[in-house]
Amino acid sequence: MEQGIFEKYGISLETSEYAAGINTVDAIATGTADTGLLADFAAVNRIGNTLDNTNLVIFSDLSSSVSYNGGLFVAPKYKDDLDALDESEGWITSIGTVSEYFNWQAQTYLGLDPSKQKNVNTDSISTQIAVAHNGEASAAIVTGSAIKKYEAEGWTQVASAKDIGINVSAYLITSSDFVKNNTETLTNYLKALDESVKYINDNLDESAEKISKKYGIEPDDFKTNWEQYSIKLGLSEEAASHLDEINKWAYENGKYPNNYNIREFYYPDAAKKAFSDNVTADLTKADK
Repeated sequence: MEQGIFEKYGISLETSEYAAGINTVDAIATGTADTGLLADFAAVNRIGNTLDNTNLVIFSDLSSSVSYNGGLFVAPKYKDDLDALDESEGWITSIGTVSEYFNWQAQTYLGLDPSKQKNVNTDSISTQIAVAHNGEASAAIVTGSAIKKYEAEGWTQVASAKDIGINVSAYLITSSDFVKNNTETLTNYLKALDESVKYINDNLDESAEKISKKYGIEPDDFKTNWEQYSIKLGLSEEAASHLDEINKWAYENGKYPNNYNIREFYYPDAAKKAFSDNVTADLTKADK
């Protein structure tokens, strides 16, 4: 916005911050927001639990983790006794978000039975740190700038994200009504996002300083988080297959009652107009 990129594409952009994907998708479903981003699990979970009346569609990929740092962190007393996690205070999570899936991956990696683990539900990093500080949880998946905060509480990393197999993709969503009536606007929005990403990559230190002043995020924290992701707009087959995998896991683990095909909720027109070479997802699979 500061560089005039969105204005260049005819977009008067207004932004809103939400605590998590759940709040973002609520805003889009009710028309409070036009578009937003959701992580993979949040997307399939919300659609899967509202199949009969959802108005959500995915109109572009956004990002995928390429060098996810961090991993499984545990409270001090579990550092040398991971088996004791079976009878512990519980795993920090945020119900309805990708952290549920991350915890399942970590528990499976350790050979624990996920169905027997306790969840400690939180709604923000601040709440997570308070829970860790008060000894009300035993384990958590921690990445990015949150790592330093957990380490300050004496928590220790016992497995890396790479070892566990943790990765996350994010997608851009909107409502079916908005996309049908504003395809050209969304096309230009994607082009503006792409140019913005290139600007930040080319001016990372400068961008980090400006973002720090505006949002209170430490520059190094922003750069650490930013560099974890590969941002590529469009609709790739790789990203679609990743959603298929998450969707399969969520259904098989009882997150919603009915099996469905996530590709039926793709709307590719804006991505095709913006980046035709980046639309490789096989949408014929939506008919199967």
